[in-house]
Amino acid sequence: MSENLENKTSDGKFFRKVIESGTELVAGTLLEVLSGSPEAVLFAAGSAVTSIVLKDLVKEFSRRHLGPREEARIGGVLILASKEIHKRSERGDSFREDGFFDEKVTGRKDAEEVIENVLLKCQRDPEEKKIKYMANLLSNICFDSKISADTAHRIIKVAEQLTYRQLCILKICAIKDSLGLRGDDYRGQGRFSKNLYPILYECYDLSLSGYINLGGEVAFGPTDIKPSQMNIQGLGGDIFNLMGLGGIPEEDLHHLISHLK
Repeated sequence: MSENLENKTSDGKFFRKVIESGTELVAGTLLEVLSGSPEAVLFAAGSAVTSIVLKDLVKEFSRRHLGPREEARIGGVLILASKEIHKRSERGDSFREDGFFDEKVTGRKDAEEVIENVLLKCQRDPEEKKIKYMANLLSNICFDSKISADTAHRIIKVAEQLTYRQLCILKICAIKDSLGLRGDDYRGQGRFSKNLYPILYECYDLSLSGYINLGGEVAFGPTDIKPSQMNIQGLGGDIFNLMGLGGIPEEDLHHLISHLK
């Protein structure tokens, strides 16, 4: 293991650079407290995941042209996912044993493809607040054999497409009963503030996609949204649970809640 960390190859240098950049992003933007060196945090995750990351994905990403921020995002999600995986391993949880980590006839592993998918999504997504929740998603998939590789790729795609504000809306749906949200729709309302209308469109988009419902009513447009009736459903529930959206800080919800009352 130390051999991998200290080697002087371009892959080794790339690995260290990505992890160091990710540490800065995690400690600064995401306000996470890291204990120990970045390498120690990463390698504590467990042999199944780290071997995939080191032997295959690091080599693959080292051949790509990445901007400094892209490198930081990849490093950040690796560190946060590894910390979460380590936490679950220490708690006694076991990695899935359904062949997810086994090599297929193609020469690749389902886990390798899923992890690469998460890294690519984080690399390209400028909404860096999502990185923590993408890391939760990666970690939870590694332990949950009920999530097939195909389903994992679908969920990852959905997670990429949703904005951070929509992730916040999903949390608001989960705790709405204590928030005193508006009970009526917005039909007949002549004017909308520049802040409210985009929020209603994001709620409507979640409804159209089937990730939330309005208590049995159909929304034909953003003015049909009834904030107090929004409920998570279907794939929206999987997104909420696997991404750990219950951990979104309250301060990130205040602006949305104030406009939906």
